Amino acid sequence: MLMVFLGSFYLVDQPDILIPQHGRYDVQLRFGPVGEIIGYGSIDLWDRLSIGVSYGAANLIGAGDPDFYTQPGVQARVLALEPSAFMPAVAFGFDNQGYGGFNNERYYVMSKGLYCQVGEIFDYPGLTIVPSLGINYCFEDDGRLDMFGGVKFQLGSSTQFLVDYSPNFNDELDQNKGYLNFGLRFVFYDQLFFEFSLRDLLDNGVDTQLNRMIKIGYQAQF
Repeated sequence: MLMVFLGSFYLVDQPDILIPQHGRYDVQLRFGPVGEIIGYGSIDLWDRLSIGVSYGAANLIGAGDPDFYTQPGVQARVLALEPSAFMPAVAFGFDNQGYGGFNNERYYVMSKGLYCQVGEIFDYPGLTIVPSLGINYCFEDDGRLDMFGGVKFQLGSSTQFLVDYSPNFNDELDQNKGYLNFGLRFVFYDQLFFEFSLRDLLDNGVDTQLNRMIKIGYQAQF
């Protein structure tokens, strides 16, 4: 079996192409800028369906009052086509969890909403490369179309380099450069992971430009 930590819904910020395994579950904590903490939990109900929930707050760490999100996030993913020698994986999903503070019916970095994603797995001795590309419709801020993509490089069974990007079209809270992120993830015993990421390498945000983020998580199967 391909030993890639594919149970996670995300690369850094963008969705990861998911290969569900029946009975697998995943819990994560994400520590971002402005004192943001988000907790995630997901489970693979069948070999093609994963669902998850999330909840958090901005300014949970630091001075001032925490800015708790007004509603929990919901994640769902259906694998429509498994990857093969001639066809990439195709997945359809929904995710209403964004990042940063929540004001005026939107997150600072808006959620994906509904999306379609394609990806492929290239497996070499000691190296696995998993590129993916998607299109999404976000329901925040009166609705908008956007795109996203990313690549995961896995060295052996324990080290992953993550790169993802979204052009973030038609957002008045950015500088029209898109969000480029880079992450380094370490997997221990095929179950635990620690990730350190640099976000917004293009200084696209207005209030929170280049920033750091940490994730910790656990994955198992019953």
